[in-house]
Formats: sequence, structure tokens, C-alpha cells
Amino acid sequence: MPTTGLRLLTKTITIAATTMLLGGAVSLPAHATENNKPNKPPAATKIKTADTDNLHTWWHTNGTFNTTSPTANDQVRQSAVYDVKVSEAKKPDKSYDSFAYMSIPRSGKGKIGYTKEDGAEFSSQAGLSMSWSSFEYAKDVWVDVSLRTGEKVTSANQVQIKPSSYNFDKQLVDADTVRIKVPYSDTGYRFSVEFEPQLYTAFNDMSGNSGKLTTVAEGNRAIHTEPRNSMMIFAEPKLQKKAKDRLIPKRSDGSIYYPKEGAVRNLNTVTDEIIYFKPGTYYMGSDYHAVLPPNVKWVYLAPGAYVKGAFKFPEGNQTQYKVTGYGVLSGEQYVYEPDTSNGYKALNGASNCHVTCVKMLQFESSNTGQKLDLQGVTINEPPYHSFVVYAHEGETEIGVERFNMNVENYKQVGSWYWQTDGLELYDGSTMKNTFFNANDDVLKMYHSDVTIDNTVIWKNENGPVVQWGWTPRNIDNVKVTNTTVIHNRMYWKDVKYNTCIFNSSSHWEDMGSTAKADPTTTVKNMTFENFTVEGMTNCAIRVYALSNTENINIKNLNIDAWNGLDWTSQVSHLKRYTNAAGEKVTIGNEVPDGNGLSLENYTVGGEVIEKTANNWADYQPGRLGFDGENWDSWNAYKTTP
Repeated sequence: MPTTGLRLLTKTITIAATTMLLGGAVSLPAHATENNKPNKPPAATKIKTADTDNLHTWWHTNGTFNTTSPTANDQVRQSAVYDVKVSEAKKPDKSYDSFAYMSIPRSGKGKIGYTKEDGAEFSSQAGLSMSWSSFEYAKDVWVDVSLRTGEKVTSANQVQIKPSSYNFDKQLVDADTVRIKVPYSDTGYRFSVEFEPQLYTAFNDMSGNSGKLTTVAEGNRAIHTEPRNSMMIFAEPKLQKKAKDRLIPKRSDGSIYYPKEGAVRNLNTVTDEIIYFKPGTYYMGSDYHAVLPPNVKWVYLAPGAYVKGAFKFPEGNQTQYKVTGYGVLSGEQYVYEPDTSNGYKALNGASNCHVTCVKMLQFESSNTGQKLDLQGVTINEPPYHSFVVYAHEGETEIGVERFNMNVENYKQVGSWYWQTDGLELYDGSTMKNTFFNANDDVLKMYHSDVTIDNTVIWKNENGPVVQWGWTPRNIDNVKVTNTTVIHNRMYWKDVKYNTCIFNSSSHWEDMGSTAKADPTTTVKNMTFENFTVEGMTNCAIRVYALSNTENINIKNLNIDAWNGLDWTSQVSHLKRYTNAAGEKVTIGNEVPDGNGLSLENYTVGGEVIEKTANNWADYQPGRLGFDGENWDSWNAYKTTP
């Protein structure tokens, strides 16, 4: 079993102190000793949380600092790298503890029952981890983030906040603690706290067709710089009366079942309408997930609830589903691609387990008109797709219709495996104020009348940020605003079909085919506005059009820099594919009709890319290697506010 050690952890608490505080054993990195001393021994500090009108923090007394192996059923992995405290801005000297959770690749399991690639190879070998802490607030607060590693900083400028646009006030409290002022916002904030000593750079070793990621610099090409052990802060707005009534269940909403802490393997037969997880730790085990009966319409995870498991809502007569609350739903106990048709063992021998593998949240649409409120929840360590909706006629899967989603303040962390996508939003859906750590397509724009606003993304290697391809589609009226990609590890040196910031991939059945388009379908009226890509990235846009394409507007796409690969690896494409009879799809005429692909105020390294300037071509800063036959179908230009 591979060890996922925290390479920079040079001090920790003693085993005795931890056992006294947490009541459990601790797995220390191989190079740590029982004699290492912490800055602030937890055993000597009484944990104090807040629960007022202005601030709510929470804690798990069963936390474990294990950094190398799976946690026990009744334990929650606590960050061995960071501590977090929160205080009201007007009372900075009265701080409260906020539990810092932690995720490690494969949850320390290694590859159980399989040897194939699973997407977690680099993150495991490099010793990456992701920590996060959540709290509710209603007034400005100070957030103190402290390193537990022994590393020091001498200035608050050695700690960066991403997205950079937040520009929060920072103060250095001491050599390992930074204090960050987070103003109140009814949208909340989801941001990364990055200590300079924790930064590392991933490189492409340039081997084979695509290359492989490595932390070795010599002779290799830089891909991206990010924290080895990341720390996310989720400052979420305290729910006020109307929101409380809608998002926190009460008796008048229906009958409620309260699972007891510990094993929960009876949810398939619950007779109540609502399942309410109070603060505490719950686990389903590696060979079970909750296939809910049709009477269940709502699952609520209270702040401080930590549920190891997954939920499937079957087709039924419910018109309104809800999954709400600031608790955590963790897939850490499952193996990669857990196949329910084979005892939840890792998929073996099939090309995929689209139908049979566990998804963290799965819904079966009746196509008769349903709504879903998905709010607040943090999804940790999905073992496969994090969210799906299916519809069936008998045994045949069909397209989902009339499944309307309202997504707010959703978070996804610890997405180490391939196929850990973001969300697919169905016709008429909205999403706002979210964070995604994903290792596949993040924003899946496959449907019409969809709006998305205020998204923060930490992108791993696989897939693009925005995807609207894979098969011919009819899509109309999509608007995505205010998106920040704070990190990404997209590294391929060859030109992949499904990568970049924006992508419409070739057909999933045969990605190399140019003859699977459908000229009777149309993708049109899609707007992406205020899209910021921090740090280096691999490419901007690749469209392999499988449908007629009209009026695609990308406004204020700002890319900090290209990665260290050759320009031939970074080129953007705009191509039109054919059907089997050789008929090509069309792309609207952007010049002069304004009905094709427009890149308005597209910048790279602060330089505006313009078609009329000498900076747009594939080998120039713009990296736009669009097909010559589509010359009139695109434009890149600058506008003034």
C-alpha cells in the first residue's frame, strides 16, 4: 500500500497528547517522532466553538491526525497541517475553534483489488492533501490559519489568498499564523490560504506521448505551482428566516427520521419522508450505500454532521427533492469505481460502470416534473461521478427531462480519482456560490436555459473546465458569470480532445473520428463572462463541433500565463466535424454578423489578444490555431468599459 506522507511535516503532537485529546491512535509520518513538539499542544488547549446569531463554528472530538491510512469508522480525519480559529471582527481577541478537515489521496487505502490507473497516482506520489474548514457567519470575521508543520513566515505577504480578486486584509499574528479579515457577504466566500513554504511546482517529464507529472524540475517543463497541502476556507452565510424555512427541515415539512451516530445501513427501509443527520459521525461502510425508498424526499446534513456514504433517490412520485445543510458527505470508504453489481469491488474488466457504480448523489428522474434544492453540502472524496440524474423506460436509459435544479453554496473537495466531475445542470437550472475540486469536466453545459454565477475551481489533471461536447446536442441560452480557476494541473504535451478552459469534445464513442456530428442539432446563445485563470494553464479553447454552433460569447477571459510546454501543446482549435454522409456542421458568421465565436477582451499575461493585431496566432500569445475555413466564424477584439 503506498504511503501518502506529508513531506513537509516536521513537528507534530505527541502520541500521548493526541490520545488524551482525541481518544484514538495517530499515524505519524515516517520521519516524525514522538519527541516532536507542537507550537500549541491541543491537549493543553480547551476547544471552544461559537453558536451565536453572528457566528457558528463546530468541532469533532473524534478527530484523528492520521496522514497515511484510512480512518476508523468512527473517526474524522483532522488536518495535520493547519489549525483554524474564527472571531467576530469587532471582538478579535475572542476567537473560536473551527474544525479543519483533511483529505488524502485514496484516503490512504492504496489500490484495493485493481492495478489500473485511477488518476490519483501523481497526488499520492507527491504527498498532496486538501484541508478545509467551514463556518457560518452573519458579520465580518477574522480567520486565523496556523501552520502545524514548523515552517515559518516573516510577512503576511508570504501568504496568498486565492481568488486573488478577494484582496482580503491580512495580518501576521506570529511566525506560523496569518489573520484574514473576511467581510460578510450573503453569497459567502470560498477561498484558498497559501503559505509560501507550502508551494511546490508540478512538471511534465516529457516522456511518451503525453508525458507524466513529476515534482522533479531538472530537464522537465513547469506545469503549475500550488500548495502541496492545500487549505480551503468556506465562509458560508448564516441562514435567515426565509432560507431557514426552505433549507432546514421542521416537523411541518413531513415526518423526520434521525439516524443514530455510528453505522447507518438501514436507510433503504426508512418510512419517514426526511432523513436528518444531526452533528456527529456516521458511516455506511465500503459495501453499502443508501438506496432510498420513494417516500424519502429530503436528506439534511446539519453543520458538524460527517456522513461516510452515498445516496440514491429512486424514481417515484416526489416533485420536490432536497439535499441541504453545511455537513459533509464523504466517499472515503469506497474504492475507486465501486461496482454495485460486484459487491462494491473496484470495476474490473468493463470499460466503465456508468450504470452500476456508486455516485455520491444519484437521482432517477420520472420526467414528469421534479425540482431539486442542493444547498450547502460538502462532498469529499467521490470515488466516481459525484452527481448524476438518470431516467429510464424499463431497462433503457433515456434523456432526462423536466428535472429543475437550484444549487447554492455546494462544495466538492478531495477529488483525487479520474471521473470526479462537477455537476450537470438540467434545463432551467441555476447554480451559484460554489467551489469545485474536480478531476474531470467541471461545468457540464449540456442543457438549455441554465445560469451559473460565482464559481471557484481547483482543477486537477483530467478533462476541461467547461464542457459542452461528447455528443451532438441541442443547447440554447446558457450564461456563466464570475468564474475563477485558482489552480489546475492540466499537463498533456500532446493535443487532447477533452482539455483546456473551454471545450466541446469530439464524440465519446470514438474521439478520433471526425464523422460523428449531426447537422440537425444546434448549440447556440452561450455566454461566458468574467473568467479568470490564475497561474499557468495549458490551453484556452478547443471546439470540435458536433452540432451547428452559433453565438458563443466569451467575454473577459483572463489567463495569467501559459505553462512551460511548447506552443504546439497549447494551441486552441475551432473545427467543424461531419456526419457519416460527409455533411459538415456550420458555425455562425462572427465577422460581420456577430453570430459565431467572439472573444471579447481575451487577455494572456495582461496582453489583450486581437484579431487585428499580430498576437493571436497559434505560436503567438493568443495561441489561436483555428481552422482557416472558419476565418469568418470568430473574432478577438478589445472593448472599453
